[in-house]
Amino acid sequence: MTTFPKPTAILLATDLSARSDRAQARAVQLARQWQASLVVLVALTEETTFSRANAYQDDEAPVDAPAAETPAAYFERRARQALADAGVPVLVCVLQGKPGPLAVDTARQYGCGLIVTGSSRSDVAMRMEPGSTLRWLARNAGVPVLAVNDRVHADYRQLTMASDFSPASEAALQLADAWFSDVAQRTLLHAYTIPLPTLSLDDHARVEALAALQAQTEGNARTHLSQALGAGAAHWQLDVRAGGPVRLLREHAREAGTDLTVIASHGRSKLLDKLVGSVAERLLETVGTDLLVVRPLLA
Repeated sequence: MTTFPKPTAILLATDLSARSDRAQARAVQLARQWQASLVVLVALTEETTFSRANAYQDDEAPVDAPAAETPAAYFERRARQALADAGVPVLVCVLQGKPGPLAVDTARQYGCGLIVTGSSRSDVAMRMEPGSTLRWLARNAGVPVLAVNDRVHADYRQLTMASDFSPASEAALQLADAWFSDVAQRTLLHAYTIPLPTLSLDDHARVEALAALQAQTEGNARTHLSQALGAGAAHWQLDVRAGGPVRLLREHAREAGTDLTVIASHGRSKLLDKLVGSVAERLLETVGTDLLVVRPLLA
């Protein structure tokens, strides 16, 4: 079984806007919980807007007036102010370039085991859009990416792992179990497809076939849990249903009060190819949970 130690450093990719507050709060909470340091990255892109009174010199300003504050200095000062009470070691990096590659390079440079970002759009600095930077990070980051959607009220309490029983999903399951072993409610959700020939059977035969398929799939799910987690499988519940994974994740989140959803970035059924991208945007907008994306390179 692969072991996944908790990160000793977390990268927070932020634009310091109000819409990034949730990601910041979650990154701080996890850093405190795991006793990790926090690396704060503000990426100044070409679209970055910077208009402040002290960003230029007035013609009538005295000769000894202080120099105008540069955008980099401004954002670094704001970041330090915002995280003054974080209670963990904080390093602030203000860099020029594309947010995705900068986040990956900075995480690698400082040994960050997790990248945390917001899920909402912003027109200030980071422009962390689910359909662009988040999708790029999910496909290219060498560490898990956490997109924070909900307000932070406490530690995570309800976790749902979407699995297709692939090796990538198994690795993501092991990581989720190791990082969030203190989460009270942990559920493995598996969505399966009903074969068309089964639906064409007469009523009695169809009912029997559907029951047999459900039982077989539940058995496969129990085997997957046991093989992946050993004795730790006892701490997980199963939710096995027929249907599409996105719809079922939304349904389960509403029913169980899920506040963290975990998915593997690739799987036997290309689960993330369905989830990350336009569907991931819908997940972030409609599921109402945070989303942790785990790449198979971790396996």
